[in-house]
Amino acid sequence: MTADDIKALRKELGITQRTLSEAIRVEVTEVRAWEAAEAFATKAHCEAMERLRANPPPKPTKNLSPMQLLGDAKFMLLVRKLMAHPKLRADAEKLAADLPDPIDV
Repeated sequence: MTADDIKALRKELGITQRTLSEAIRVEVTEVRAWEAAEAFATKAHCEAMERLRANPPPKPTKNLSPMQLLGDAKFMLLVRKLMAHPKLRADAEKLAADLPDPIDV
């Protein structure tokens, strides 16, 4: 893959260099070097990037509104797991006691 191919892949998937590096398990500096044509991805890394097209990493959820976040399946899985743990649930209930309901915000 060329530097332009890697940039195009990231744009197609809507991911950052950091997200790409995490998805294929390399340092972000390596991805930056590939995109600057200062280094070249190995065949194994190119194959890993191609696999991302079929199975892209999840989109970051940090920009979602509270109500949109509640519709995210991965977020709800996390909530279910945390709430199933008695101590974590008790801690979460204490933290949430004084917070407004997101539906009212």
